[in-house]
Amino acid sequence: MFGRTKHEAPADANSKNAELLTKGGFIDKLAAGIYSFLPLGMRVLQKINQIIREEMNAVGGQEILMPALHPIDIWEQTGRNKSMDEILYRTKGGEKDFVFGPSHEETVTPLVKKFVQSYKDFPLAVYQLQTKFRNEPRAKSGLLRGREFGMKDMYSFHANEKDLDAYYLKVMEAYLNVYTRAGMEAYVIEASGGAFSDKYSHEFSIKTSAGEDTMILCEKCKFAQNLEIAEGKYDNPTSDEEEKPLNKVEVKRGKSIQDNAKAHNCEEFRILKSVVYMVEDMGPVGVLIRGDFQINEEKLTRYFKKRLRPATLEELKKYDLVEGFISPVLSTKKPNEKIAFIADQSIRKMKNFVTGANKKDLDWANLNIGRDFEVKDFADFVAVNGTFKCPKCGHQLSEVKVVEAGNIFKLGTKFSESFDLKFTDKDGAAKSVVMGCYGIGNTRLVGTIVEASHDEKGIIWPKSVAPYHVHLVHLGNDDEVKAMGEKLYEIMMKEKIEVLYDDRDAGAGEKLNDADLIGLPLRIVVSKRTLEKKGVEWKERSKKDAEHVNFDDLISKICEYFY
Repeated sequence: MFGRTKHEAPADANSKNAELLTKGGFIDKLAAGIYSFLPLGMRVLQKINQIIREEMNAVGGQEILMPALHPIDIWEQTGRNKSMDEILYRTKGGEKDFVFGPSHEETVTPLVKKFVQSYKDFPLAVYQLQTKFRNEPRAKSGLLRGREFGMKDMYSFHANEKDLDAYYLKVMEAYLNVYTRAGMEAYVIEASGGAFSDKYSHEFSIKTSAGEDTMILCEKCKFAQNLEIAEGKYDNPTSDEEEKPLNKVEVKRGKSIQDNAKAHNCEEFRILKSVVYMVEDMGPVGVLIRGDFQINEEKLTRYFKKRLRPATLEELKKYDLVEGFISPVLSTKKPNEKIAFIADQSIRKMKNFVTGANKKDLDWANLNIGRDFEVKDFADFVAVNGTFKCPKCGHQLSEVKVVEAGNIFKLGTKFSESFDLKFTDKDGAAKSVVMGCYGIGNTRLVGTIVEASHDEKGIIWPKSVAPYHVHLVHLGNDDEVKAMGEKLYEIMMKEKIEVLYDDRDAGAGEKLNDADLIGLPLRIVVSKRTLEKKGVEWKERSKKDAEHVNFDDLISKICEYFY
């Protein structure tokens, strides 16, 4: 077989999937985020693809294949040549500019436009298994974050939102079927729509310590949320207090919340944290939140629907603001009056805050909303963590590391309007087509399975996606042992059992270690000792102990175990 196992992990293998898939001879790294799939890896990928195809076909998806190379003008038409500029790979063909597709909304929408006209043409769903290209600045974690990677992307087209909603739920169920069949438990998590949709999307996440994302989970009611948009309950510890007189206090302290609380001998929640952001086309905006909470910049971005970043020290100085001592109490200087302050809901009912006074080593004590400063608007900007309580049942939340294994979006008419994709309804009126999109990274799923299913010896493949079912190994150079190994291999092949036969002239330790590394569900060992007992050693990869099985019972037992 092309490819071979390695005893040492690559020096730059910074994840378990990169380490084990490379050592096991499944993949080979060409460059950061770019991998070749070797025969073992291809067999896993093909099985995953087959599961995906079956589930997409079951919900009416029709398979197509679209180009990976896109003319830039279709990306300019949607504006995503700018909004996704940082990850686009660009090239030229003669005088024309092209991009390598990171997704295919810009391709599929004008394609469908050529073939639909009436409400009778809907619903419609097409999908492909295609290579995608994204210029990831942090290509890492093996197959989990690549610059070139495989994806199943499906796009659905509907006459109205109600029809999209119904189909969306069908696809959600189909996705859960994919993960279950691939041997994993997936959590459905509400998440941001990102560059694909203004609405919330849903992610399908798998628990693993190597996860790049954090899931906020309620173990009691199983409500799961993506950290980017998570909501949670919390107490308002000062809501019942009377407002105290405002005081200006000179104090020597550091810039952190901890320094502030220590200097004033108060709790961190009493500190009013003020952060200034530069918002695209708007300039500076102040954001207020409790000192013991953090600002969720994804929520802030969704609020403004614009790009933003924290103000620099130079920008703060321009508005007479001092880092670590920023205050919403406006000075008489005009530049400061240009800054509007919005606030997280966490401070709405609280009283008697401590905060800076826009001057080093000078603070306000007993600051109160309305009396001492104005808030332009309140919204949810807090970064939820494991200290919060579930918004559904009130139980304590927990933070869990996960890998995102897929996502689905309601696109609405965002892309159909960009390409003037319309249809004629029952009344003869022209309406924009409503769209949805649904993605599963099939190569990423290979890495995700390894991250979720391995031990210190190697990979533990679920039966449904294992490259082979049986790892047949003969130990030693005894002619009778070799002959029995060959005989069992021929019988298994005849019975259409998926078997990988290790007939190398290698030591027992090397062969057995490689079997554990490769991680097929069942290892069958033939040796001089097993011949004497007229059988084989049967060892399931997911179990610690082996057992003896007689030759006469072997094939039926294998068939019962797998089929």
